[in-house]
Amino acid sequence: MKIAYITAQTPYGKGEAFVLEEMLAIFELGINIVIIPRNPSKEVFQKKGERLLNNTIWLPLLDKRIFFYFLKVLISELLVWRIIGTILRRSRTRKIAAKNLAILPKAVFVANLLRNKRVEHIHAHWGSTTATMAWIISELTGIPWSVTFHRWDIKENNMLEEKVKSAKFVRCISENGRDELLNMISGKYKNKVKVIHMGVKTPDKTSEAKIDRDFFTIVTPANLLEVKGHKFLVEACSILIERGIECFQCIFYGGGPLKEKLENMIKEKNLTEYIKMPGVIPHERLIDMYKNHRIDMVVLPSITTSNGEHEGIPVALMEAMAAGVPVISTTTGGIPELLGNGAGILVPPEDCEALADAIQLLMKDSEMRSKLSAQGRAKIEKEFAISAIVKKLVELFTQELGEEL
Repeated sequence: MKIAYITAQTPYGKGEAFVLEEMLAIFELGINIVIIPRNPSKEVFQKKGERLLNNTIWLPLLDKRIFFYFLKVLISELLVWRIIGTILRRSRTRKIAAKNLAILPKAVFVANLLRNKRVEHIHAHWGSTTATMAWIISELTGIPWSVTFHRWDIKENNMLEEKVKSAKFVRCISENGRDELLNMISGKYKNKVKVIHMGVKTPDKTSEAKIDRDFFTIVTPANLLEVKGHKFLVEACSILIERGIECFQCIFYGGGPLKEKLENMIKEKNLTEYIKMPGVIPHERLIDMYKNHRIDMVVLPSITTSNGEHEGIPVALMEAMAAGVPVISTTTGGIPELLGNGAGILVPPEDCEALADAIQLLMKDSEMRSKLSAQGRAKIEKEFAISAIVKKLVELFTQELGEEL
């Protein structure tokens, strides 16, 4: 079987490391895949991405070749005009319509490529414009398609009902995400909407981390976005210092629009000695740090933003748990699905005192650290192993779902 993956940038760029891992796992099953990034950079930041470059079609969002091919098809194909009409009618805002129309020429061009390559199924990650590309390509070629929704892409509501109606199946990565999606579309499509978690590799078991610690490394591996709640961890670190607890360093691995604001906050609170912001690091390096016990705990202080954005099930937490690193997070989005039943520590969102208490507990209680390490890893092995996840996906790619769905 030949499957096309539509991504935002992967295997190029710094993001979507979890999508890269999924595609590699499918590739390792012997499935022939073709990858089309929507607007790829020229940088391969994640070294593993090099393994998939021969399977990737690098195309800019627009160039002369794409533009003139699009004009040719626009003149000769009535179906393209119908697609334009659907985009204009179904996009709920002018901004969303503009985004969808911006990827139309590339989608038309790629449709011809995938037809010639005899692709049998198309899968898009993200329900926004990558899914719009997959939908357009399917409309033009008849190739069945599917989509993975994460979190913000549900909230955006970019032609959700039209896409769910057209897709062979729809994947949500959490029960919370599925409920949110079904609340926004017609219930008649509920059997199409599947919950299939993102998966991670579970490293081979290594030597136990040192139990007695006198210094702790806390890491938040997340983009610097409001929904990630970094500022509440800054406040929690300040509370720890006030309590006389100074035996730690907190590291924010990630980039994003809140970088300057967070840096200023850290300076204002005199925490530059305790909180570091080195930016994005390669995924392989982070995983290696987990394996070699260089990180004592992962803290993700996620929130629900004022416009309703929240987490799905963060892969950042799953990867730490898979390596036996204890994790602390909040009761937002799909996180309780991951950390429930003792797999991690859950605190209320935006509660800096509770966050500081949880961090202090892990610092003081070596038995708790060992227990969370074992239970977190067991949860991943049972429910989030990438080998099992991709087999479920491939079954859905190949399965004939009737019109009833």
